[in-house]
Amino acid sequence: MKCYILLFVIFLFSLGINAQSLSGTIIDSSDHKGIPGVIVYIPQLKLGATTDSSGKFKINPIPDGTYEMEVRMLGYETMTQQVTIKGTCTCRSSMCASCCAANEVVITALGNVTSIQRSPMPVTLVTHDMLLQNSYSTIIEAISTQPGMNMTTEGVGTTKPQINGLGFDRVLVLTDGLRQEDFQWGDDHGILIDPYAVYDAEIIRGPASLQYGASAEAGVISFNTEPFVESGTIQGNILAEYQTNNGLIGNSVGIGGNNNGFVWNLRASNEEAHDYWDPKDGYVWGTAWHQDNARLTLGLNRAWGYSRLSVSMLDRRIQVPGGNRDSATGQFEFDAPQNGQLYPNRSNFLAYNPTIASDKILDEIQTWWQNSINVGKGKLGLDIGFTQSIHHDIDTGIVGQGNFEVKDIPYSLKYQVIGENSGLKLTTGINGTYEFENNYPEPPAPYIGDFEIPNYTDLQAGGYAILEKDYKNLTLSGGLRYDYNNFIGQSMYLLNAGTPEQKVVPASTPEDTMQFAAFNKTYTGYSGSLGASYQLPDNNYLKLNVSKSFRAPSIDELTSNGVNIGVNAFQEGNLNLKAEEGYQVDFAYGNNGKNVSFGADGFYNSINNFIFPVRVQSKLGGDSMLQGVPFYQYIANKAILTGFSGYLNIHPIAVKWLELDNGFTFIYSYLPNQTDSTRHLPWTPAPRLTSEIKFKLANRKTSILRNTYIEFGMAKYWAQNNIYSALYSEIPSLAYTVFNTGVGTNLVNPKTGRVICSFYINCTNLLSIAYADHLNLAQYFLAYNGNPVTVAQQGQGIDNMGRNVGFKLLFPFGGNHSSTRN
Repeated sequence: MKCYILLFVIFLFSLGINAQSLSGTIIDSSDHKGIPGVIVYIPQLKLGATTDSSGKFKINPIPDGTYEMEVRMLGYETMTQQVTIKGTCTCRSSMCASCCAANEVVITALGNVTSIQRSPMPVTLVTHDMLLQNSYSTIIEAISTQPGMNMTTEGVGTTKPQINGLGFDRVLVLTDGLRQEDFQWGDDHGILIDPYAVYDAEIIRGPASLQYGASAEAGVISFNTEPFVESGTIQGNILAEYQTNNGLIGNSVGIGGNNNGFVWNLRASNEEAHDYWDPKDGYVWGTAWHQDNARLTLGLNRAWGYSRLSVSMLDRRIQVPGGNRDSATGQFEFDAPQNGQLYPNRSNFLAYNPTIASDKILDEIQTWWQNSINVGKGKLGLDIGFTQSIHHDIDTGIVGQGNFEVKDIPYSLKYQVIGENSGLKLTTGINGTYEFENNYPEPPAPYIGDFEIPNYTDLQAGGYAILEKDYKNLTLSGGLRYDYNNFIGQSMYLLNAGTPEQKVVPASTPEDTMQFAAFNKTYTGYSGSLGASYQLPDNNYLKLNVSKSFRAPSIDELTSNGVNIGVNAFQEGNLNLKAEEGYQVDFAYGNNGKNVSFGADGFYNSINNFIFPVRVQSKLGGDSMLQGVPFYQYIANKAILTGFSGYLNIHPIAVKWLELDNGFTFIYSYLPNQTDSTRHLPWTPAPRLTSEIKFKLANRKTSILRNTYIEFGMAKYWAQNNIYSALYSEIPSLAYTVFNTGVGTNLVNPKTGRVICSFYINCTNLLSIAYADHLNLAQYFLAYNGNPVTVAQQGQGIDNMGRNVGFKLLFPFGGNHSSTRN
């Protein structure tokens, strides 16, 4: 790895061609005076600058090309402007005062760079401030209450995203454009991303298969790391965090530099937490976790384009709550005695060492090389990477262990061109990944190997073309894609299966048992999209998008044959599954006014061959050591999902100290021609209403505290009775309401305006109510004295976290005066 980085640095400095610059002035539209402290940012390049005391800025060096420039400042509307760089360029922009930034911000996750308001598809931006001002354990939790978003959980450290009621392998997660291929098909595998490394996020709600392929059937979550600093500076920050409920301790240090176009960012983070506490059970055994991450990015910006190399290494050890209890007292019990001790005591609950309960060791190594080269009137993008995901399951109950690794080589070749006079934007290319998985050998005694999926390879490739046309008020967008997906799986045979003498043997060994049959499956399909957005008078807008999606079955849906230790269930795949094909319509209407902003969007999604697991009568046999373990099979059926989401933001321009933010999400799903107990899709989220009121204190030039706010919020979840109830595959959930509050401020030097420290306090579940969210899968984890028990109603399993108070400190350092201005 060190050799690759050294060669990359030598390559960068060998391309010493000077790039261009962009300079200008940002003025107030009312008095035409320069505005200091305005952030001018070009998202495609992750480059920006901050205006000085007279409102002037300069960004250099910048590759030639046409870009969307974003201009933002607290107290003003965020604005966008298209700029063409060819040599040294200047521009002049004016900003209008506003209590709340409008949604006219640049997004890059759709392939064609555009703004949220002009995108035909519903898009949500989660800003850096939104992330800083909240407490969370994972980055998925941080975005889970956005419109149309939800998450499944297995304890606070294991979270998976949902978009419009669909999750797992149907939601594509990106980090700086790199696909997160870290066991995304398993509900017990959380997304392996350092939350402190994320600067902001873009959420595309609806099929985005054109740009990214089959895994984006439900939508895309694109996480962006921090921007590069201004030229000629070195900047960084130190973040420290503590949360009271599970004792989460988080620390992160980041530093970056920009020397005449040679850019670099480095971040190192650590998080650890003991078991969390809920009002019903007290401390919940088996929910501790620990995570370390280091990430380095090197890059070069020149007239010909840019090149960047990112390397990330993450290690997570996380317990899996088994829900094992004493049948007489109901208190948590060890899966197996620990030095004669049957029950965890207080010191066990508060230990930052997740090694006693069933646990996972998850390692994620990523290398991602991105390149953009000016070719003719367009840009040629060439990206290639390598990821390695290492997985260790350790179960102290059935004494099983699963060990395997998944390696991926993602690639992308893309060409983008913008017509100077026609307003046409063309994006075309090919992308995909080559994935290969390998099970490790049989583990040493006393563990018994748990081989859930076979050794396999998976080649994914797709070609696409997207065309967009901008008129004065109308944007039209459409495209087509063709996908090819080929799985090749190896056979596996076991001798003495399920016993301490178990071992992998060649085929035809006497008395062997076939664990996996060899297979070769190919899936091909088309996807397409046609959409429009129209800008109406008075900041109103309309959006309409029609799309067809395609998704091949995932490896676990095809081949699972074993106990998934992370979900306490036996899962059986089906090699006869066909690819999913979905047809979706999205419609949206909204307004970005001076005093009020709102948006509402609805969707209708019909999916053929929808694949999901259902509980069936066990096939494990009466004398099996796994007797009582739930047995699930993957089946397919036609599925229909429909729903709507919306937001209402009130920010009176005459009452600058007040802001009210509200959001609503409703999803309904059903399976046609089914019985009452099998009519609805499993894990359809309950309807949700969120509401928040924020009081913002006025800034004074002589004050050492600025941007101070106090906020109060609530989240109302209705009961969910539309469930897949056959054999208690899913149980109804009860309604609940949680209240939250928070406060934050910046400590500044009043003479220079330089930020010394930012401080945030947040309290979630303020009243510490006992509840289990409908998508809390840990509520199904229940065993008495080691014997699995079927959960028939809420309250039997594991609840969500009780009251939690989070403290966060952020210390910036380095940079120049304007770049660290409050």
